[in-house]
Amino acid sequence: MAASLCRLIAGIGLFIAGIRLLRAGLGRAAGRHAEGALRGLTRTPFAAVVTGAVVTAVLQSSGAVTVMVVGLVDAGVLDLYRAFGVIMGANLGTCVTAQMVSFRAESLGVPAICAGLALYLAARRRHRRDMGIAVGGLGCILWGVGVTSSAMVWLARAPWLVEAMVVLGQVPALGVVAGAAFTGVIQSSSVVTVALIGLARQGLMDLGSAVAVALGSNIGTCVTTLIASVGASRTARRAALLHLVFNVAGVVSVLPVFRAFVRLVEAVSSPDPGHGIANAHTLFNMLSIVVVLPWHRRFVDIVRGGRSWTS
Repeated sequence: MAASLCRLIAGIGLFIAGIRLLRAGLGRAAGRHAEGALRGLTRTPFAAVVTGAVVTAVLQSSGAVTVMVVGLVDAGVLDLYRAFGVIMGANLGTCVTAQMVSFRAESLGVPAICAGLALYLAARRRHRRDMGIAVGGLGCILWGVGVTSSAMVWLARAPWLVEAMVVLGQVPALGVVAGAAFTGVIQSSSVVTVALIGLARQGLMDLGSAVAVALGSNIGTCVTTLIASVGASRTARRAALLHLVFNVAGVVSVLPVFRAFVRLVEAVSSPDPGHGIANAHTLFNMLSIVVVLPWHRRFVDIVRGGRSWTS
């Protein structure tokens, strides 16, 4: 058990390190343009959503993008309507990480690390060194997923955990609360996704329970934005509130039809539960955007109480 626990910690550590390396490599190449993109490519609601999704996929952090949005709103660069479009896009962009870790490519982890290191050492230009760091980071992510998944085996011997998973499967709302709390504490929905995939692939959690926790992680990830808005202007605080209300409203809307949603996920996914979890995350965010985008201005007005948002 102790050895498995150490592997679990090491796997999560590798995954987090990989995310940071990938973010650093891609961020240095494209991150300096991210703020300008957010300002210049948000002229229409659809463009704002696409911009938020692309920038989040590049930076590998929806938290970083939403915090950036709060800062731009606080500075008066973005209004709430444009900011909300970017926030919706950020929710979709973060699904890239979930999709990436859902594929069984753990064996490519070490080769990717070696390739990234070789590229970094051989490169003379900064851009190529940054790409080497990004490739190495991707290798750490893949390796970390494999180590974390294998470390979950020992949990099968814990009857209390299996019983807890059964309860979560029967009461999706409890899974949502657990996912929100866990994500809020560790400040990373990606780590939650890795843990869920590992549990599901070891047969310790059925797809329905995992989907419930994954939906909750969408709420928990709002904690970063709320913290960033502390001490900011009222408009910036409303931008953070929009993020929270949008995610909570989406999850609450799914709960009454939760079983149907899970069946839909099963219909569009392979038998691998990892793919199902990643697809549920992606499908939920896509449906939320499709439903809200046509009347997003009204949604913003409702959240801010129908008063002028300027402060």
